[in-house]
Amino acid sequence: MLKSYLGVQQNALEVMGKERQRLREEAMQEEHRALRLQDVINSLNPGSATFHPLLWHNKQQMEGQLRHLLVHQVQQSALAKLDLERHEGQVLKQFGRVKGLELLLDKRDLALRQEQESREQRQMDELSSLRHRMQREG
Repeated sequence: MLKSYLGVQQNALEVMGKERQRLREEAMQEEHRALRLQDVINSLNPGSATFHPLLWHNKQQMEGQLRHLLVHQVQQSALAKLDLERHEGQVLKQFGRVKGLELLLDKRDLALRQEQESREQRQMDELSSLRHRMQREG
């Protein structure tokens, strides 16, 4: 019964590990997007050789929109990292559950083996005692 439950828990741990990898990749992608946006903002020229009010206004609007996108992307990146951290906590709990079950089963198996060995030793002792009695009587 416990062995099948252990199998279920090990499968759950494996699924959680795959999900953790997916979340890790997603968090890295979100951070990469934020860095790329920051690079685009930084690449906009602070000034130009020819000053035109319409060009300056368009550039200011674009910078504003990009900064807004950057704020949103930084938030997305932070949320992805939080989701990853939460999931890693769940993976650790599941790992502990699996290891606890494995230890419990190992202890049970050891106790059963020791009990079997003890039973066999008692039988050997009884046979030896019986043989010894038969030799004295015979």
